[in-house]
Amino acid sequence: MANKILITGGCRSGKSRHALTLAENIPGEKMYVATAEPFDAEMKERIENHKRERGADWETHEEPTDLIPTFKTFENRSGVLVLDCLTFWISNLMLKNYDRDFILKEADRLIAQIETLQCDLIVVTNEVGAGIVPENKLAREFRDLVGTVNQRFAQRFDEVVHMVSGIPVMIKTRSENLEKDPIHKSNHQFSEVKKKGLYDAIYKRRDVREFLPDPIPKDVLARVLNAAHHAGSVGFMQPWNFVIIQDKKIREEIYQNYLSANKQAAERFSGEKRNLYDSLKLEGILECPINICVTCDSSRLGPHVLGRDTIPETDVFSTCCAIQNLWLAARVEGLGIGWVSILNVNQLKEDLKIPKHILPVAYLCLGYPEKFLDRPMLEKAGWAKRIPVDELIFYDFWGNQPEQD
Repeated sequence: MANKILITGGCRSGKSRHALTLAENIPGEKMYVATAEPFDAEMKERIENHKRERGADWETHEEPTDLIPTFKTFENRSGVLVLDCLTFWISNLMLKNYDRDFILKEADRLIAQIETLQCDLIVVTNEVGAGIVPENKLAREFRDLVGTVNQRFAQRFDEVVHMVSGIPVMIKTRSENLEKDPIHKSNHQFSEVKKKGLYDAIYKRRDVREFLPDPIPKDVLARVLNAAHHAGSVGFMQPWNFVIIQDKKIREEIYQNYLSANKQAAERFSGEKRNLYDSLKLEGILECPINICVTCDSSRLGPHVLGRDTIPETDVFSTCCAIQNLWLAARVEGLGIGWVSILNVNQLKEDLKIPKHILPVAYLCLGYPEKFLDRPMLEKAGWAKRIPVDELIFYDFWGNQPEQD
C-alpha cells in the first residue's frame, strides 16, 4: 500500500533534506516535482543546489501551478514521488490572481488525484502559523490559506512530520490510521520505532569496499555472529560455520587468489564496460580488520533432513539466510560488509583448510566503513539500475500482472 507523508516545518528546518533521505530508502524510481520559480539570483542558486543534492538519478519535473495534470502522468508509476513544495504552489497561484475558493478547490482536486497514485508520495510544505500576525492583508491571506491547505493534506495523509532544527518529529503515524481499521491490526506487530529500525537496516545496508583499520570489539562481533546463527534453516539443520580470518599472511594468500580471479573476470568485458569494471574496487580483504568465510555443511544432521530431501539446495539457501542476518546485524552495529565473490573456490578451500565436503558460500570483509553510500556502489557507478519491484511481482502464475485501472 502506497504511503503518503507530509513534511512541514519552518524555513531552513531541514524539510527538503529529510524528504530526500526518506525517499532514498524507498526502492524503485525516484521522481521529483519542483514548484519553485527562479525569480531572482538567490532563488536560482537555491534551485541548483537542490538539483545537485538530488543527483542525476532523479527524474525532475518543474511545474509551478498545473500540478494535477502532472500528477496524472505518475498514476501507474512505482517508487517514490517528492513534491517540493506545496507552499510555493499556493504562492504561485495567488500571484496569478486566483482567489481563495479556487485554490482550496484545486487543493482538494490535487488530494483526490494523489490518492490514485501507486507510488509512495512525500509532500513538503511550510509551517506558517507559528510566527507573528503579518502586517498586511495579502500576507495574512497567504498565511491563512497555506494553513488551511496544510490541514486538509495532513488529515488525508498517512504520516505527518514536523521538522525542528533538522530533527524530524512525528506528529502523525501510519499506525494511528491502522489502529482505526481492525482489518489491518495485529497484536504481533512491532512498535513504529522498531519497524523503522528494521527497514532502515534493510534499505541502508550496503556492500562496503573501503574500511577503517579500527578493530571490532569482541562483544560486537559476538552479537553479529549470534544474529547470523539465529537465521531460519530448513529442517532446523543450521548448516553454517563461520571461519574468522585475522591472520595477515592468510589474508594475503586470499588477496592473491582474488587478483588472479579478477584478472580472468575482467577479460570477459570490453570497451566502456571494461573501463568501468577496471575502475571498480571489488574487495577490501587487506584493509578491514576481519574476514569471515561462511560455509555450508550438507552432511549436518545426517543424510535425511526434514524438507531437504526433495530440494537438496535448501541447505545453501539456509546459509544465505544466515549471511543476510549477519549483514543486517552488522549494519545496525555500524559495521560494513563486502562480499568478495571473485575467488577460485578450490584455492580458497586449500588456503583455509576447509574439508572437501564443506562448501564456501560467502567470503566477507567486515569492519567499520569509511562511509556508507546513499545508494549501492554498482548503481551509483552506472553498472546497473534497481529494477522496479512491480516488474518482479506476478499473481497466481508466472508472468501474470493484472492490468492497471
